[in-house]
Amino acid sequence: MTKLTHVNGLIVLACCGVLVAVCPSPCAAAHQVTFLGGGTLDVETFRVEGSRIILTLHGGGEIGFPAHQVAAIAARTTPAPAPAAVSPAPTAAAHEPAPVDRSAAAPDLPPISPWDPEPGVRILIRHVAGLVGVDAKLVEAVVETESKFDPYAVSRRGAMGLMQLMPRTALRFQVRDVFDPRQNLEGGTRYLKELLLRYQDTALALAAYNAGEEAVDRYRGIPPYRETRGYVSRILGRLKS
Repeated sequence: MTKLTHVNGLIVLACCGVLVAVCPSPCAAAHQVTFLGGGTLDVETFRVEGSRIILTLHGGGEIGFPAHQVAAIAARTTPAPAPAAVSPAPTAAAHEPAPVDRSAAAPDLPPISPWDPEPGVRILIRHVAGLVGVDAKLVEAVVETESKFDPYAVSRRGAMGLMQLMPRTALRFQVRDVFDPRQNLEGGTRYLKELLLRYQDTALALAAYNAGEEAVDRYRGIPPYRETRGYVSRILGRLKS
């Protein structure tokens, strides 16, 4: 049940266990969203549509989440930093990513159990990887490392879903619901393919997926970050096993 209380011109809303301060119209102040997993995300505005919370990102663009994945939304006391400018890649990868070709009839895919998602996720990975044109074993290794096959995983940095997409990446690849397994896999696999085409090297593509393209370009190779080097090593090791 949804309860509304007026406090200093705001509407304090309790819905699906989420506490948010809602303006009568979409709020104009910057807000910080806290997810159940402990991750946070700075947004410009938000609104509630039924059982979903729609967040407006700084600089434009929206992304939606099931309300039960959000623990709280609070107004920020200081403005959020402006998003860093991303330099376009000097290759075709800088262009708008092409959508996934779904012209072929989709096979009957089994449902993904919320209690044991791994079997269903593995089958979905093989289907999506085939559509996008990426080695399914590589996508499986990335998903296992990123989220352990949990469609609702949220990192403390705000990465979400099976392939741990950041909000900007999800927006770029038209992922409307990051907790939808198919949407998340399609967006993450398309991004991975873009990196593979750009760097023509699996290790560099994985490093860019983890640390960002700017870091790989700056160091002209795998960045000297312990996390990134371990990330690349774990995935390459899984591919050999």
